[in-house]
Amino acid sequence: MSTGIAVQLAVDTFSAAALYALVALAVSLAYSGSGVIHLAIGQVGLAGGLSAASLHAGGMPLLPAVLVGIAVGGALSGVAERALVSPVIGKPMLGAGILLSAALLAQGVLAGIFRQPAYAFPSASGVYGFLGGIVHKYDLLTLATVAVVAGTSAMVIRSRRVGGSLRLTARAPRLAERLGVPTAMVRTSSFVIGGVLATGAILLGAPRFPLVAAGVGALPLRGIAAAAAGRMVSPRRVAGAALLIAAAEVVGGYELTGGRGEFLCDAVALVLVAAGWRR
Repeated sequence: MSTGIAVQLAVDTFSAAALYALVALAVSLAYSGSGVIHLAIGQVGLAGGLSAASLHAGGMPLLPAVLVGIAVGGALSGVAERALVSPVIGKPMLGAGILLSAALLAQGVLAGIFRQPAYAFPSASGVYGFLGGIVHKYDLLTLATVAVVAGTSAMVIRSRRVGGSLRLTARAPRLAERLGVPTAMVRTSSFVIGGVLATGAILLGAPRFPLVAAGVGALPLRGIAAAAAGRMVSPRRVAGAALLIAAAEVVGGYELTGGRGEFLCDAVALVLVAAGWRR
């Protein structure tokens, strides 16, 4: 393998891992505030992404379209928490099951609203040459954006006030309420921010994962797998799982043919999830 090919594979791997980690961060954040795995994260993010893409295609400037799409994703995720998770708080398995059922229903609704086979969304075009390889601008944009978001999120979550409120709300909501923590607001906010992050991942990943209303696609599912592999609470394990999943996808896709690279990627994701929850 030449140096140029190695560079391209490395950048592609880190770019894909950044997208998976961003979705995983969204899932982990919602889990931190509620104790419930947000299994509808793909659908709320896709709704936001499709909204932004369709509005931009209809003539709305890019930035307002993105802001509207992000608002849609965040709002839908917040509504999911208020309407579906809050009534069964304290029963995480039931909450996750309800979210999964809602996700399946939402997928049909999205397919009915957004009828095009796929929606295009602009991205940073162009390439750079580096060590004989080709580096896409949208990969660098993805890495920079996710690095900023992840760094900011880590600082907020580690803070005593915000991070403590999240953890206490998820683990002991009654005690949190006695201590003056607004648990309802904490849970809803964690879901809203999760929806915003998921929509951002969908839009950033549009060059790699097309916006298709008929199916949620691999990006959210692999992000959920990375979050589950890290048991929702270990940023280091979540990031490591995202990197391993992305490496299996990119390197497997290069080395293998006939769709076996995608199969390898999903197999690695399943193994990581199983290993994470057996610890």
